[in-house]
Amino acid sequence: MTTKPVINKHFPGRSLVASVALGAGLLLGSAGTSAIAEEHFEWPAYFNIITPIVGTANHSLSVAWASEFSAETSSRARVLPSPNGYSRASWLETGEGRLYMVQASDYFDQMDATEGFASRTAGPADTRLLNVNMVTPWGYMVRGDSDIESIHDIGPGTRIAYTSSSSFLLAGIDALLEYLELDHDDVRLVETGNFGANTSVVVEGRADVTFTSPLSGPTYEAEAGPNSIRWLELPEEDADPEAMARFRQIHNGYIARSTEAGVSTAHGVNMDHAFQANHVRGDEDEEFVYQLIRWMDENHSEYEDAFTHAHMMTIENLVQFLEIGALQPLHEGAIRYLEELGHWTDEFQRRQDQLVDLAQERERLYREALDMATEQGISTQSDNAEWREFWESHRAENGHAEPFGLMVMNLD
Repeated sequence: MTTKPVINKHFPGRSLVASVALGAGLLLGSAGTSAIAEEHFEWPAYFNIITPIVGTANHSLSVAWASEFSAETSSRARVLPSPNGYSRASWLETGEGRLYMVQASDYFDQMDATEGFASRTAGPADTRLLNVNMVTPWGYMVRGDSDIESIHDIGPGTRIAYTSSSSFLLAGIDALLEYLELDHDDVRLVETGNFGANTSVVVEGRADVTFTSPLSGPTYEAEAGPNSIRWLELPEEDADPEAMARFRQIHNGYIARSTEAGVSTAHGVNMDHAFQANHVRGDEDEEFVYQLIRWMDENHSEYEDAFTHAHMMTIENLVQFLEIGALQPLHEGAIRYLEELGHWTDEFQRRQDQLVDLAQERERLYREALDMATEQGISTQSDNAEWREFWESHRAENGHAEPFGLMVMNLD
């Protein structure tokens, strides 16, 4: 197979090989030797990328870059769609894949062992961020002919899609109800089984409101339907600070801003946005991570047009994630690449150290709780209420009573 030359966009006009050769001439000894050696990195024969289900934006994005990667290297990157966030976390832990897609709210739920994360393989784990995939908006969608014009029109009897297979979709609805000071019993929760149904129940008229993303395939289909769709503005914080504080107790790890991406009906609407990323295990090979994020960056122009939102998979968005305040720790291989580009700072490292310490302690407590519960004859299946209570009690006794997301938000 003939591999086309890679252009180093950080030094326009030079090929990557030429840039490395120049670096070898300028740097002393081992630094230049190391740079040249990295050009001969031996990729694994294959690896799996764990994604959400087919039809989601992150699945399509992974297909776009993995296809280019497989065509241009000696490796094969396989896209492995999973039914929900619980299985994505579990599959990374059990080695089904080496990368998996996660956003901060998923990560926080995993570190709390919420719902389906409360299992031996899907629970708190020391995973690290490799790259940012997209900055994804999430908001409240209604059908185009709905009488609901704002979230304040939601009240007793409103039918709301409720998707138990996704902890962050549940959190989006629970946070909305907290904002409005409504209980589950005040509204009609319409149970759905998967991400696609979470949208289709509104299109079909079986629910009035859902929480979803303007970037997803089902949303594009919904907008193209006979009734189209609309989006409800997330109120600004100063409109009702107390209500927003209640909202953020549940819905943290997001940044509210005007929406620019996705279906046209969402443009200009204030929504929460999440930095969606690929994570790897904390003990993943540093050289593999370094080489992969470098390949993603230096070959971005080769796949950015292969999917509508692939233009967001950039180092610039990763740096923005860090500047706003990282919510997940980065892998050492990714840090190494950022250092080479001059993007890593002492402040980023200080927060990185805090995030790593917090994550490793939470994982240690969880493993300890699993062992203690097993010794006491308590089943550690995720649907066992006794186990979940045991875990919450154990972490509270050891200084981790607060939800993980709030502990991250409270870091200096």
